[in-house]
Amino acid sequence: MKRRDILKTAGCTLFLPSLESFGQNRSAPDEADVKRLFCVSMGYGLFTDALPKTGGADYGFSDHMEPLKKHRDHFTLYSKMKFGGNHASDHRCFVGNTTTNPDSLDQLVADHVGHLTRVRNVATFISHAHHHIVSSWRNRLPVMPIQSTRVLFETLFAKTDRKTEERLLANKKSVLDGSLEEAKSLMARVSGRDKQRLEEYFAALRESEQELNKSIEWLSRPRQDVEFPVAPSFENGFLATEIDKKRFLTNPRQIQRGIAFDMIYKAFKFDVTRVVNFYMTGLDNDHHLTTHNVPKSEEARTSLTKYDSSFYSLMANFYDKLSSTKVESGGTLMDETITVSTGNNSVSQKMGPHNGNEIPVFVAGGKFANHGGHVIRKGETTCDIYLSILQQFGIARDRFGNSKKIIEL
Repeated sequence: MKRRDILKTAGCTLFLPSLESFGQNRSAPDEADVKRLFCVSMGYGLFTDALPKTGGADYGFSDHMEPLKKHRDHFTLYSKMKFGGNHASDHRCFVGNTTTNPDSLDQLVADHVGHLTRVRNVATFISHAHHHIVSSWRNRLPVMPIQSTRVLFETLFAKTDRKTEERLLANKKSVLDGSLEEAKSLMARVSGRDKQRLEEYFAALRESEQELNKSIEWLSRPRQDVEFPVAPSFENGFLATEIDKKRFLTNPRQIQRGIAFDMIYKAFKFDVTRVVNFYMTGLDNDHHLTTHNVPKSEEARTSLTKYDSSFYSLMANFYDKLSSTKVESGGTLMDETITVSTGNNSVSQKMGPHNGNEIPVFVAGGKFANHGGHVIRKGETTCDIYLSILQQFGIARDRFGNSKKIIEL
Protein backbone atom coordinates (compact mmCIF):
# COMPACT_ATOMS: atom_id res chain seq x y z
CA MET A 1 0.00 0.00 0.00
CA LYS A 2 1.31 3.48 -0.86
CA ARG A 3 2.12 5.89 1.92
CA ARG A 4 -0.20 8.37 0.25
CA ASP A 5 -3.12 5.97 0.56
CA ILE A 6 -2.34 5.33 4.21
CA LEU A 7 -2.08 9.04 4.93
CA LYS A 8 -5.33 9.84 3.15
CA THR A 9 -7.14 7.13 5.11
CA ALA A 10 -5.66 8.21 8.42
CA GLY A 11 -6.43 11.84 7.65
CA CYS A 12 -10.15 11.14 7.64
CA THR A 13 -10.03 10.18 11.29
CA LEU A 14 -8.65 13.60 12.20
CA PHE A 15 -11.85 15.33 11.14
CA LEU A 16 -15.04 15.46 13.17
CA PRO A 17 -17.62 12.93 11.86
CA SER A 18 -19.72 15.83 10.58
CA LEU A 19 -16.74 17.29 8.75
CA GLU A 20 -14.97 14.28 7.28
CA SER A 21 -17.03 14.25 4.10
CA PHE A 22 -16.41 17.85 3.03
CA GLY A 23 -15.51 18.18 -0.61
CA GLN A 24 -12.36 19.56 -2.14
CA ASN A 25 -11.86 23.11 -3.32
CA ARG A 26 -11.98 22.90 -7.08
CA SER A 27 -13.58 24.63 -10.03
CA ALA A 28 -17.23 23.85 -10.65
CA PRO A 29 -18.02 21.29 -13.37
CA ASP A 30 -20.46 22.01 -16.14
CA GLU A 31 -23.98 21.76 -14.77
CA ALA A 32 -25.56 18.41 -15.67
CA ASP A 33 -29.27 17.62 -15.86
CA VAL A 34 -28.84 15.14 -13.02
CA LYS A 35 -27.28 16.40 -9.80
CA ARG A 36 -27.69 13.67 -7.18
CA LEU A 37 -27.00 9.96 -6.82
CA PHE A 38 -28.57 7.50 -4.38
CA CYS A 39 -27.11 3.98 -4.43
CA VAL A 40 -29.20 1.37 -2.58
CA SER A 41 -28.21 -2.29 -2.27
CA MET A 42 -29.63 -5.40 -0.60
CA GLY A 43 -26.93 -7.90 0.26
CA TYR A 44 -29.09 -11.02 0.43
CA GLY A 45 -30.44 -10.39 -3.04
CA LEU A 46 -33.90 -10.08 -4.59
CA PHE A 47 -36.08 -13.08 -5.47
CA THR A 48 -35.94 -13.10 -9.26
CA ASP A 49 -38.58 -15.82 -9.82
CA ALA A 50 -41.22 -13.31 -8.72
CA LEU A 51 -40.12 -10.53 -11.07
CA PRO A 52 -41.88 -9.84 -14.41
CA LYS A 53 -41.08 -12.38 -17.14
CA THR A 54 -41.74 -10.21 -20.19
CA GLY A 55 -39.79 -7.14 -21.25
CA GLY A 56 -40.84 -3.96 -23.01
CA ALA A 57 -42.91 -0.92 -22.17
CA ASP A 58 -46.10 -2.87 -21.43
CA TYR A 59 -44.66 -5.49 -19.06
CA GLY A 60 -46.96 -6.79 -16.35
CA PHE A 61 -46.25 -5.86 -12.75
CA SER A 62 -45.72 -8.66 -10.26
CA ASP A 63 -48.13 -8.54 -7.31
CA HIS A 64 -45.36 -7.93 -4.77
CA MET A 65 -44.17 -4.91 -6.78
CA GLU A 66 -47.54 -3.24 -6.15
CA PRO A 67 -46.07 -0.34 -4.11
CA LEU A 68 -44.09 0.79 -7.18
CA LYS A 69 -47.01 0.84 -9.63
CA LYS A 70 -47.84 4.51 -9.29
CA HIS A 71 -44.22 5.36 -10.07
CA ARG A 72 -43.97 3.16 -13.15
CA ASP A 73 -43.04 6.12 -15.39
CA HIS A 74 -40.24 7.15 -13.04
CA PHE A 75 -38.07 4.02 -13.23
CA THR A 76 -36.70 1.26 -15.44
CA LEU A 77 -36.28 -2.36 -14.37
CA TYR A 78 -33.19 -4.04 -15.82
CA SER A 79 -33.03 -7.79 -15.25
CA LYS A 80 -30.98 -10.96 -15.70
CA MET A 81 -27.69 -9.10 -15.41
CA LYS A 82 -24.51 -10.52 -13.87
CA PHE A 83 -22.55 -9.54 -10.81
CA GLY A 84 -20.72 -11.23 -7.95
CA GLY A 85 -22.65 -14.27 -6.85
CA ASN A 86 -21.32 -14.81 -3.33
CA HIS A 87 -21.11 -13.13 0.05
CA ALA A 88 -17.58 -11.91 -0.67
CA SER A 89 -19.00 -9.77 -3.48
CA ASP A 90 -21.79 -8.32 -1.33
CA HIS A 91 -19.84 -5.25 -0.32
CA ARG A 92 -18.37 -4.67 -3.79
CA CYS A 93 -21.69 -4.07 -5.51
CA PHE A 94 -20.94 -0.52 -6.66
CA VAL A 95 -17.20 -0.91 -7.20
CA GLY A 96 -17.27 -4.02 -9.40
CA ASN A 97 -13.69 -5.03 -8.68
CA THR A 98 -11.22 -3.12 -6.53
CA THR A 99 -8.37 -4.52 -8.66
CA THR A 100 -9.51 -2.44 -11.63
CA ASN A 101 -11.58 0.18 -9.79
CA PRO A 102 -9.98 2.04 -6.88
CA ASP A 103 -13.25 3.93 -6.29
CA SER A 104 -16.90 2.90 -6.16
CA LEU A 105 -19.62 4.56 -8.22
CA ASP A 106 -20.70 6.88 -5.41
CA GLN A 107 -17.14 8.02 -4.70
CA LEU A 108 -16.48 8.88 -8.34
CA VAL A 109 -19.63 11.00 -8.46
CA ALA A 110 -18.70 12.58 -5.11
CA ASP A 111 -15.30 13.51 -6.56
CA HIS A 112 -17.23 15.37 -9.27
CA VAL A 113 -19.98 17.12 -7.26
CA GLY A 114 -19.11 16.64 -3.58
CA HIS A 115 -17.44 20.03 -3.24
CA LEU A 116 -20.75 21.75 -4.05
CA THR A 117 -22.33 20.75 -0.73
CA ARG A 118 -21.38 20.84 2.95
CA VAL A 119 -21.15 17.05 3.19
CA ARG A 120 -19.17 15.48 0.33
CA ASN A 121 -21.02 12.15 0.46
CA VAL A 122 -22.61 9.72 2.90
CA ALA A 123 -22.20 5.95 3.26
CA THR A 124 -24.63 4.28 5.64
CA PHE A 125 -25.57 0.75 6.71
CA ILE A 126 -28.63 -0.30 8.70
CA SER A 127 -29.27 -4.00 9.27
CA HIS A 128 -29.42 -6.77 11.81
CA ALA A 129 -26.18 -8.30 10.53
CA HIS A 130 -22.69 -7.14 11.44
CA HIS A 131 -20.81 -8.73 8.53
CA HIS A 132 -20.13 -7.25 5.09
CA ILE A 133 -21.07 -3.74 6.12
CA VAL A 134 -18.94 -1.96 3.51
CA SER A 135 -20.26 -0.89 0.12
CA SER A 136 -18.31 2.29 -0.59
CA TRP A 137 -14.64 2.34 -1.63
CA ARG A 138 -12.08 5.10 -2.07
CA ASN A 139 -8.50 4.56 -3.24
CA ARG A 140 -9.11 0.78 -2.92
CA LEU A 141 -9.84 1.25 0.77
CA PRO A 142 -13.25 0.58 2.35
CA VAL A 143 -15.20 3.58 3.62
CA MET A 144 -16.75 2.64 6.94
CA PRO A 145 -20.44 3.54 6.92
CA ILE A 146 -22.60 5.31 9.47
CA GLN A 147 -24.58 2.60 11.30
CA SER A 148 -26.90 4.72 13.46
CA THR A 149 -29.82 6.92 12.41
CA ARG A 150 -28.92 9.29 15.25
CA VAL A 151 -25.35 9.69 13.96
CA LEU A 152 -26.67 10.02 10.41
CA PHE A 153 -28.98 12.84 11.51
CA GLU A 154 -26.22 14.64 13.40
CA THR A 155 -23.85 14.33 10.45
CA LEU A 156 -26.38 15.84 8.07
CA PHE A 157 -28.33 18.35 10.14
CA ALA A 158 -27.01 18.91 13.68
CA LYS A 159 -25.99 22.45 14.60
CA THR A 160 -22.82 21.85 16.57
CA ASP A 161 -21.03 24.27 18.84
CA ARG A 162 -19.30 26.66 16.46
CA LYS A 163 -16.56 27.63 18.92
CA THR A 164 -15.66 23.97 19.40
CA GLU A 165 -15.57 23.38 15.66
CA GLU A 166 -13.42 26.49 15.13
CA ARG A 167 -10.98 25.35 17.81
CA LEU A 168 -10.70 21.84 16.36
CA LEU A 169 -10.29 23.15 12.82
CA ALA A 170 -7.62 25.59 13.99
CA ASN A 171 -5.77 22.75 15.70
CA LYS A 172 -6.02 20.65 12.53
CA LYS A 173 -4.68 23.57 10.48
CA SER A 174 -1.75 23.96 12.85
CA VAL A 175 -0.87 20.26 12.50
CA LEU A 176 -1.13 20.45 8.71
CA ASP A 177 0.96 23.62 8.49
CA GLY A 178 3.69 21.99 10.56
CA SER A 179 3.62 18.85 8.41
CA LEU A 180 3.83 20.90 5.21
CA GLU A 181 6.83 22.87 6.49
CA GLU A 182 8.55 19.65 7.54
CA ALA A 183 7.88 18.10 4.12
CA LYS A 184 9.33 21.15 2.36
CA SER A 185 12.44 21.02 4.53
CA LEU A 186 12.99 17.32 3.87
CA MET A 187 12.56 17.75 0.11
CA ALA A 188 15.86 19.61 -0.11
CA ARG A 189 17.78 16.82 1.64
CA VAL A 190 16.57 13.62 0.02
CA SER A 191 16.82 12.14 -3.44
CA GLY A 192 15.80 9.17 -5.51
CA ARG A 193 13.17 6.79 -4.15
CA ASP A 194 12.76 8.68 -0.86
CA LYS A 195 12.01 11.88 -2.77
CA GLN A 196 9.27 10.12 -4.73
CA ARG A 197 7.71 8.87 -1.52
CA LEU A 198 7.96 12.32 0.00
CA GLU A 199 6.25 13.82 -3.03
CA GLU A 200 3.33 11.43 -2.52
CA TYR A 201 3.19 12.45 1.14
CA PHE A 202 3.34 16.13 0.22
CA ALA A 203 0.55 15.74 -2.36
CA ALA A 204 -1.66 14.05 0.23
CA LEU A 205 -1.01 16.90 2.67
CA ARG A 206 -2.08 19.36 -0.02
CA GLU A 207 -5.34 17.46 -0.52
CA SER A 208 -5.97 17.53 3.22
CA GLU A 209 -5.27 21.26 3.22
CA GLN A 210 -7.83 21.82 0.45
CA GLU A 211 -10.46 19.85 2.37
CA LEU A 212 -9.68 21.79 5.55
CA ASN A 213 -10.07 25.13 3.74
CA LYS A 214 -13.44 23.97 2.44
CA SER A 215 -14.48 22.96 5.97
CA ILE A 216 -13.63 26.43 7.24
CA GLU A 217 -15.61 28.03 4.40
CA TRP A 218 -18.76 25.96 5.10
CA LEU A 219 -18.51 26.67 8.83
CA SER A 220 -19.77 30.24 8.31
CA ARG A 221 -22.86 29.20 6.34
CA PRO A 222 -26.20 28.67 8.11
CA ARG A 223 -27.66 25.17 8.41
CA GLN A 224 -31.24 24.18 7.68
CA ASP A 225 -33.49 23.50 10.66
CA VAL A 226 -34.63 19.87 10.33
CA GLU A 227 -36.47 17.85 12.94
CA PHE A 228 -35.69 14.19 13.51
CA PRO A 229 -38.13 12.22 11.28
CA VAL A 230 -41.18 10.54 12.73
CA ALA A 231 -41.84 6.84 12.14
CA PRO A 232 -43.05 6.45 8.54
CA SER A 233 -46.19 4.58 7.47
CA PHE A 234 -46.12 2.36 4.38
CA GLU A 235 -48.99 1.68 1.98
CA ASN A 236 -48.76 -1.84 0.61
CA GLY A 237 -51.78 -3.83 -0.55
CA PHE A 238 -49.65 -6.95 -0.99
CA LEU A 239 -48.88 -6.93 2.73
CA ALA A 240 -52.47 -6.30 3.83
CA THR A 241 -52.91 -8.76 6.71
CA GLU A 242 -52.15 -7.65 10.24
CA ILE A 243 -49.50 -10.36 10.55
CA ASP A 244 -47.72 -9.20 7.40
CA LYS A 245 -47.97 -5.55 8.40
CA LYS A 246 -46.42 -6.26 11.78
CA ARG A 247 -43.64 -8.44 10.41
CA PHE A 248 -42.70 -6.49 7.30
CA LEU A 249 -44.00 -2.90 7.53
CA THR A 250 -44.00 -1.96 11.22
CA ASN A 251 -40.94 -4.07 11.95
CA PRO A 252 -38.56 -1.83 13.98
CA ARG A 253 -35.81 -2.24 11.40
CA GLN A 254 -38.15 -1.31 8.54
CA ILE A 255 -39.15 1.80 10.49
CA GLN A 256 -35.48 2.61 11.15
CA ARG A 257 -34.71 2.31 7.46
CA GLY A 258 -37.70 4.46 6.58
CA ILE A 259 -36.41 7.15 8.95
CA ALA A 260 -32.99 6.99 7.27
CA PHE A 261 -34.60 7.27 3.82
CA ASP A 262 -36.45 10.38 5.00
CA MET A 263 -33.20 11.94 6.21
CA ILE A 264 -31.62 11.24 2.83
CA TYR A 265 -34.56 12.82 1.03
CA LYS A 266 -34.24 15.96 3.18
CA ALA A 267 -30.48 16.05 2.68
CA PHE A 268 -31.12 16.09 -1.08
CA LYS A 269 -33.95 18.62 -0.76
CA PHE A 270 -31.86 21.09 1.25
CA ASP A 271 -28.69 20.34 -0.73
CA VAL A 272 -26.73 19.14 2.31
CA THR A 273 -25.21 16.35 0.22
CA ARG A 274 -25.72 15.03 -3.31
CA VAL A 275 -24.34 11.50 -3.01
CA VAL A 276 -25.50 8.69 -0.70
CA ASN A 277 -24.70 4.97 -0.57
CA PHE A 278 -27.15 2.94 1.56
CA TYR A 279 -26.42 -0.76 2.17
CA MET A 280 -28.63 -3.28 3.98
CA THR A 281 -28.42 -7.05 4.43
CA GLY A 282 -31.76 -8.20 5.78
CA LEU A 283 -34.93 -7.18 7.54
CA ASP A 284 -34.61 -9.67 10.41
CA ASN A 285 -32.70 -12.77 11.51
CA ASP A 286 -34.88 -15.08 9.37
CA HIS A 287 -34.26 -13.21 6.12
CA HIS A 288 -30.93 -14.89 5.35
CA LEU A 289 -32.21 -18.37 6.27
CA THR A 290 -35.23 -17.82 4.02
CA THR A 291 -33.00 -17.23 0.99
CA HIS A 292 -31.29 -20.59 1.60
CA ASN A 293 -34.62 -22.40 1.86
CA VAL A 294 -35.98 -21.05 -1.43
CA PRO A 295 -34.92 -24.08 -3.56
CA LYS A 296 -36.85 -26.54 -1.38
CA SER A 297 -39.67 -24.63 0.30
CA GLU A 298 -42.75 -22.96 -1.18
CA GLU A 299 -43.28 -21.23 2.15
CA ALA A 300 -39.80 -19.71 1.90
CA ARG A 301 -40.49 -18.49 -1.64
CA THR A 302 -43.73 -16.85 -0.53
CA SER A 303 -41.98 -15.29 2.45
CA LEU A 304 -39.19 -13.91 0.27
CA THR A 305 -41.68 -12.07 -1.96
CA LYS A 306 -42.87 -10.33 1.21
CA TYR A 307 -39.34 -9.36 2.23
CA ASP A 308 -38.82 -7.92 -1.24
CA SER A 309 -42.17 -6.13 -1.16
CA SER A 310 -41.15 -4.38 2.07
CA PHE A 311 -38.04 -3.18 0.22
CA TYR A 312 -40.21 -1.86 -2.63
CA SER A 313 -42.29 -0.02 -0.02
CA LEU A 314 -39.18 1.86 1.09
CA MET A 315 -38.39 2.82 -2.49
CA ALA A 316 -41.98 3.83 -3.32
CA ASN A 317 -42.12 6.04 -0.22
CA PHE A 318 -38.86 7.68 -1.28
CA TYR A 319 -40.09 8.15 -4.86
CA ASP A 320 -43.26 9.80 -3.48
CA LYS A 321 -41.18 12.49 -1.82
CA LEU A 322 -38.82 13.06 -4.74
CA SER A 323 -41.59 13.30 -7.33
CA SER A 324 -43.68 15.73 -5.25
CA THR A 325 -40.81 18.15 -4.54
CA LYS A 326 -40.36 21.00 -7.02
CA VAL A 327 -36.91 22.38 -7.81
CA GLU A 328 -35.62 25.66 -9.26
CA SER A 329 -35.33 24.23 -12.78
CA GLY A 330 -39.12 23.83 -12.86
CA GLY A 331 -39.00 20.04 -12.63
CA THR A 332 -38.95 17.80 -9.59
CA LEU A 333 -36.29 16.43 -7.29
CA MET A 334 -36.93 13.07 -8.99
CA ASP A 335 -35.87 14.55 -12.34
CA GLU A 336 -32.52 15.66 -10.91
CA THR A 337 -31.78 12.53 -8.84
CA ILE A 338 -30.65 9.10 -10.03
CA THR A 339 -31.60 6.30 -7.67
CA VAL A 340 -30.05 2.93 -8.47
CA SER A 341 -31.44 0.04 -6.41
CA THR A 342 -30.22 -3.52 -6.69
CA GLY A 343 -29.45 -6.71 -4.83
CA ASN A 344 -25.78 -7.61 -4.72
CA ASN A 345 -26.83 -11.20 -5.39
CA SER A 346 -30.00 -12.78 -6.69
CA VAL A 347 -32.13 -15.63 -5.34
CA SER A 348 -34.09 -18.19 -7.37
CA GLN A 349 -35.54 -21.67 -6.95
CA LYS A 350 -33.28 -23.09 -9.65
CA MET A 351 -30.00 -21.35 -8.78
CA GLY A 352 -30.48 -20.90 -5.06
CA PRO A 353 -29.22 -18.02 -2.92
CA HIS A 354 -26.25 -15.72 -3.49
CA ASN A 355 -26.00 -16.31 -7.22
CA GLY A 356 -24.91 -13.57 -9.57
CA ASN A 357 -26.59 -14.67 -12.78
CA GLU A 358 -29.92 -12.84 -12.73
CA ILE A 359 -29.30 -9.54 -10.97
CA PRO A 360 -32.14 -6.99 -11.18
CA VAL A 361 -31.35 -3.26 -11.16
CA PHE A 362 -33.96 -0.52 -10.71
CA VAL A 363 -32.86 2.84 -12.14
CA ALA A 364 -35.14 5.73 -11.20
CA GLY A 365 -35.15 9.47 -11.87
CA GLY A 366 -33.32 11.48 -14.47
CA LYS A 367 -36.22 11.31 -16.98
CA PHE A 368 -34.47 8.57 -18.98
CA ALA A 369 -35.85 7.21 -22.25
CA ASN A 370 -36.43 3.66 -20.99
CA HIS A 371 -38.50 4.66 -17.95
CA GLY A 372 -41.77 2.80 -17.71
CA GLY A 373 -40.25 -0.33 -19.22
CA HIS A 374 -38.54 -3.60 -18.35
CA VAL A 375 -35.23 -4.16 -20.16
CA ILE A 376 -33.85 -7.73 -20.15
CA ARG A 377 -30.05 -7.68 -20.53
CA LYS A 378 -29.33 -11.37 -20.05
CA GLY A 379 -25.77 -12.11 -19.00
CA GLU A 380 -24.57 -8.52 -19.31
CA THR A 381 -22.67 -6.92 -16.44
CA THR A 382 -24.28 -4.45 -14.04
CA CYS A 383 -21.14 -2.33 -14.48
CA ASP A 384 -22.51 -1.27 -17.88
CA ILE A 385 -25.28 0.56 -16.02
CA TYR A 386 -22.84 2.15 -13.59
CA LEU A 387 -20.60 3.33 -16.44
CA SER A 388 -23.65 4.83 -18.14
CA ILE A 389 -24.66 6.62 -14.92
CA LEU A 390 -21.22 8.22 -14.69
CA GLN A 391 -21.77 9.60 -18.19
CA GLN A 392 -24.97 11.27 -17.00
CA PHE A 393 -22.93 13.29 -14.51
CA GLY A 394 -20.51 14.36 -17.23
CA ILE A 395 -17.80 11.97 -16.01
CA ALA A 396 -16.06 10.59 -19.09
CA ARG A 397 -14.68 7.07 -18.68
CA ASP A 398 -14.12 4.20 -21.09
CA ARG A 399 -14.48 1.45 -18.49
CA PHE A 400 -15.85 0.77 -15.04
CA GLY A 401 -14.99 -2.63 -13.56
CA ASN A 402 -15.82 -5.26 -16.17
CA SER A 403 -18.12 -2.97 -18.17
CA LYS A 404 -18.33 -3.62 -21.90
CA LYS A 405 -20.25 -0.62 -23.18
CA ILE A 406 -22.29 2.46 -22.42
CA ILE A 407 -26.02 1.81 -22.69
CA GLU A 408 -28.97 4.13 -23.17
CA LEU A 409 -30.76 4.52 -19.86
